[in-house]
Amino acid sequence: MQNKGLIKLFAILFGLVSLYQLSFTFLANKVEDNAVNYAESKATDNDARQKAVFERKYLDSVSNKEIIDISVTTYTYNDLREKEMNLGLDLKGGINAILQVSVKEVLKSLTNDSKNVVFNQALAAADEAQKDDNANYLDLFFEEFEKIAGTTKLSDPSIFGTKALSEKITFNEANATVKETLQEEINSSIITTLEVLRSRIDKFGVSSPKIQRIGNSGRIQIELPGAKDIERVTKLITSKAELQFWEVYTNAEVQNFFFSANY
Repeated sequence: MQNKGLIKLFAILFGLVSLYQLSFTFLANKVEDNAVNYAESKATDNDARQKAVFERKYLDSVSNKEIIDISVTTYTYNDLREKEMNLGLDLKGGINAILQVSVKEVLKSLTNDSKNVVFNQALAAADEAQKDDNANYLDLFFEEFEKIAGTTKLSDPSIFGTKALSEKITFNEANATVKETLQEEINSSIITTLEVLRSRIDKFGVSSPKIQRIGNSGRIQIELPGAKDIERVTKLITSKAELQFWEVYTNAEVQNFFFSANY
């Protein structure tokens, strides 16, 4: 009998904890339902994309507002999103996209946009071959280069034997080993792209996003459960980063300005 009582106690505690966890999902869904109703009242012609924009605007406007107050603490919509159950695309819907890192552009960048005829012909041939072949772009480029290279090597100073790659590619190095170095450089570029995407998507506020690389193809798969604003997501993940420089005053210049203002 004592064991049965203990089991009942654990069952009750487990049920209370489950209800506590589910309450965050329920409250977050309630806010999102309000966003849907708001979007339907504002959108015209039943435009799904327009509705998604209005939904996002509504959720952005309430993201830091208190949704629930339980005396000891309060929760905003963002807090609820962090604590709600993690539901994938199958249960919650959302956006699923596959991005392609341009291996061709990476190769051109590594050569400082080489004008070498053999190199550019191999790139053009690889582009054509990829239309009917799902093979790794670097493999296709390598195959096409070998067909037309003659005595030209990938380590040629006008191709990959540049000063920037001098510590990784030596003069007159075999094409096979240069290819291995190029694959490492491409992998590094893809990893950097993954980190940039993760950083951007974290700021977007999607719960439990999935970002993963697809083999060595240069493709990256992104799953954003609950996301609906396709235009916003597209802009977020495809926009180019820009480095800006601003001219600023030195401390001495600012100090002199305040001294002058006192007179």
